[in-house]
Amino acid sequence: MEETTPLLGRADSSRARSIVILLSLVVFCLSCFGSLGSVPLNRLLEDRICRRYGADYARLSFIDEQVCKADAVQSQLAHLNGLLDTLEAVVGLLVAFPYGALSDKVGRKPIILLSITGFTLSSAWIAHILAHQETSIQAILLAPVFFLIGGGRHVTFSTLFSAVSDVTTHENRHVITPSIFMGGVIGPVVSSGLMQVASPWLPFLLSFGMGLIGAIILLLVPETLPLDKHEQDDDPVHDKTAVLPGHHLSLLRASLSMLWHPKLALILVTFLAPMPMSTAANQFLVQYISKRFGWSMADAGYLQSIRGAINVFLLLAILPFLSRLLKDRTLARLSALAMTLGCLLMAGSSMPLLVTGLIINTLGNGLAPLCRSLAASLVAHHEQARLQTLIAMVEASGSLLAGPTLAAALSTGMRMGGDWMGIPYFALAIFLFLTTFPLFLLSRLGETIEAKDHHDQDV
Repeated sequence: MEETTPLLGRADSSRARSIVILLSLVVFCLSCFGSLGSVPLNRLLEDRICRRYGADYARLSFIDEQVCKADAVQSQLAHLNGLLDTLEAVVGLLVAFPYGALSDKVGRKPIILLSITGFTLSSAWIAHILAHQETSIQAILLAPVFFLIGGGRHVTFSTLFSAVSDVTTHENRHVITPSIFMGGVIGPVVSSGLMQVASPWLPFLLSFGMGLIGAIILLLVPETLPLDKHEQDDDPVHDKTAVLPGHHLSLLRASLSMLWHPKLALILVTFLAPMPMSTAANQFLVQYISKRFGWSMADAGYLQSIRGAINVFLLLAILPFLSRLLKDRTLARLSALAMTLGCLLMAGSSMPLLVTGLIINTLGNGLAPLCRSLAASLVAHHEQARLQTLIAMVEASGSLLAGPTLAAALSTGMRMGGDWMGIPYFALAIFLFLTTFPLFLLSRLGETIEAKDHHDQDV
């Protein structure tokens, strides 16, 4: 069997298909875990902050949402969410590579299970702080510390992509992506519906159940790490090398050596774009619409489901059809244009213009999977885990300043008023243009590259 042949792809395609289906279900559950709790968490945070500005409301179970749309409340809410995103990104950057290297040693499943544990503990900490009024709301900023267990969302999904890469061909590596967006369809609909008839606590607590279901399904998935990797890791000499202080540093240098490949470097730059756009189109968008257009957060949450439905249609119908006519490189460029133009329209002062922009922007969400496919085509199969780790680090870098920058832009827009409220999306459109422009400099893809590994880890 050649190095580029997936572990199970030719030997047992039906087993590989079953593994991919199970992994897709895991991804769906984890996506629901996040999307089901996102909108109610925003409302719970808003209510908690609002109580600080109105002592008369302290005894009410929930404050009328419209009372909480004051600039001071919304500004603090945006900054709190922004800081949470930044702290999660910092943790992700610190542990992305160690967990990526560890997944090559102990397998994909243990890392993903650790990630689910970290997610659960982080959400449980936030729930604890929100449930105890006497505790400072700032204490929720400790929640990202729990992402040291498993590495957070960047490590989770990069490891899941690595698991799929272990058992599928290059063309099918993106098959789990629609599962992410299916969770984005169902989660907001369920949470918004429940928020309109019950407390925001109900959908927020239900999200824990989706995480548990995802963990149970994952236990049914066979380990996908190639057997030759396990055999290598069982070697005593290799084990001793793995614990040396300079070992992980050497692995990091080996992965970073991929950046010397000009075409791969150009593709990796574009991974700075998806996470800031994801932040601006999810939790931040709900707050933005609620503040600017006077919608309740529950109503604004339904727009996220529309976005999720477009994402699924895009990945299951539009992109497969266009891929027969156009190359991935061309599709990635068109996706970048749609994402940037849509973001610019979302800065508009009317709801129809914002919805139009959201739809166009969502049509650009194929950018990340297309760029993953382009990057994967340049890297040898046994280097895929390192590539996914490198991508996770770039994505985390893109998240570092996204939250605080959007929060600062929203605060500025609220102070200036009028059309200036759209500053966050106007500024983001400029950022998207700058980070996706390298795609237009990308010439025809060349030969497969490998990281320079002075310790010959993959021999």
